[in-house]
Amino acid sequence: MRNDRFTREQIIFLTFASGCSNMAFNFIWAVYLAGRSGWVALGIGILLIIPFIIAILFLSKCYPERNILDIINISFGKPLYIIIIIINAIINIVLGVTILNFLAGTVKVYFLQLTPSWVIILLSVIIALLFVNNKILLFGRTVELLTIWYIINYFAGFSLSFVKEFKVENIYPIFDTTLLRFGEAVFFSLGSASEILLFIVVMVEHMPQTKGSKRSIIKGIGLWSFVLSLAVFIMQGVSGTELLFRVSSAGVEISRVIYFGEFLRGLEVFILATYQLICILRLSLYLYCIWIPIKKVFNEKNSLYILVLISSIMTIFSIGLNSFNEAFFISLFMNYYVILPFIVIVIIIAFLGVLVMKKRNGSGVE
Repeated sequence: MRNDRFTREQIIFLTFASGCSNMAFNFIWAVYLAGRSGWVALGIGILLIIPFIIAILFLSKCYPERNILDIINISFGKPLYIIIIIINAIINIVLGVTILNFLAGTVKVYFLQLTPSWVIILLSVIIALLFVNNKILLFGRTVELLTIWYIINYFAGFSLSFVKEFKVENIYPIFDTTLLRFGEAVFFSLGSASEILLFIVVMVEHMPQTKGSKRSIIKGIGLWSFVLSLAVFIMQGVSGTELLFRVSSAGVEISRVIYFGEFLRGLEVFILATYQLICILRLSLYLYCIWIPIKKVFNEKNSLYILVLISSIMTIFSIGLNSFNEAFFISLFMNYYVILPFIVIVIIIAFLGVLVMKKRNGSGVE
């Protein structure tokens, strides 16, 4: 087993964790748009990224042990490559800043009101940095184990809601919105789920070129689509659609109403732990997506300094923003207008690069 490769099982949960990002907080926008059918729109939108995944996997097959950004470097040279990785870094930093503000805002409002936001942000970044600065196999194992933990943790917190709080009238009738708003909710979900694509374009470098590994990516997407849809379905059944899209950190807020007598309360602690793991693991993947392409431009000996610099930039901008609401609207802008268009441009340039190299070599890509 190679230490510089993820295993098939790890790829499933890495893909899942890359999707479970800002979407874990801003999914309420899809609920606002689609009403009771929000959970359906979210599930469909996530699955719609699969054609883009297929394109990325085709490109990675042409250049094994290279990521998609490397294809641009090989085909068109370093200047265009540097422009692309700078844009990639900016996008991942902005997304990291938003998720850090989501975490800090949630912790301060519900649990640690007197703790400064910068403390929460700094500790989260340090933990994520330590995760990333490891062998690829060990990093994948960490993400795999902690992702399994927070999935179980989340549904453990909500399992009792079926017994006590779930109301069928909160989720029926399902399609209580217009086709236009449902379509917008699906489009928003597609844009939000495109964070998975940001990860996959880099991750394919550390993925074995086997059918099992490629199927693992699809399984991870399917798992995220199912888990998020189920979680939103449960939350809508417990709280009703109107309350769900009016509260921030909906999972924590809703878990506060679930209790049995006086002996079983405080289930929001389960949900808090889940949000912490979601944010720290996704933050580590943002750092990974920035660090892997950038360190190839510099001497490998300086890679740790580069990672620390990237982490510091993300920390400074996160502390400077210090607003849950502003982070929410920034994440909406990124989901609607930035992430998917950037990925489409990268895929098109990479396909052109493959054609250029085929013509240059005369007979296929070597």
